[in-house]
Amino acid sequence: MSTLDTHLGSVRDWITQLRLGNTTPPVPTVLPGSRQTLDLGPGETLEIVHTSDPDYQRLVSLAEQVFESGASLIPVMTGETSPLCAISSSSSYSQADGPWRAADGTPTTHWSVGPSLTHGWWRCVFPAPKTAVSYAITARNPYGDSGPKDWTLRGSNDGVNWTVLDTQSGVTWSNSQRRQFSLAQPASFAWWEINITASARPDYAAPLALAEVQFYAPTTQRVLVPASQDYQIEYLSDRTRIKRLATERRLLTAMVRL
Repeated sequence: MSTLDTHLGSVRDWITQLRLGNTTPPVPTVLPGSRQTLDLGPGETLEIVHTSDPDYQRLVSLAEQVFESGASLIPVMTGETSPLCAISSSSSYSQADGPWRAADGTPTTHWSVGPSLTHGWWRCVFPAPKTAVSYAITARNPYGDSGPKDWTLRGSNDGVNWTVLDTQSGVTWSNSQRRQFSLAQPASFAWWEINITASARPDYAAPLALAEVQFYAPTTQRVLVPASQDYQIEYLSDRTRIKRLATERRLLTAMVRL
């Protein structure tokens, strides 16, 4: 049994206190969004003990992570949060145009700011700092000229103190156009924000939109990307067991949804 069970025990106790009505239980060592990333070695088993709960399987989701070189840092999103990152924005034109749409891997969808706005920010937050050397933006189709004209890329590790990493001005776009921008030097932050101060099409009802956004790690660095293999999950009446089947150490992110 891996000593990792000690870490998940704090998550278990935290959930128990919340279910008992204690809204301010001691906060365990858990990342924002009830996530915890743990180093699970070959043949080790992570065991999450819980009370008998027929709905417990839907309360735990996992993201397997393997190492690759030069990978994109943002996974394909199916909502605003995942075990690997969280996407947010200053505003959205509608629920269908939410900020995660700019990271859903589909250039035919997009995030758009609120009606008549020509400025706003789009943000991606990782559980831990990620190193990037470049980023890419894809304009929407149609109305590609609703892409950003002036913006700064900023990084932070606390959401309060920000560092400007790149500044662009006077940029124009065509439908579905993709542009990639290199940073002056590699940067490592948990919070990444594109702060847009002007749109290329200020006369449009929803003038500012991003179809896709991506950040890229150095080609010489091994980074984490999602996969869903090489572990075995066993659901029992009072516990969930996760066994590592791979022959190398990897990171496993467990997300508990209350």
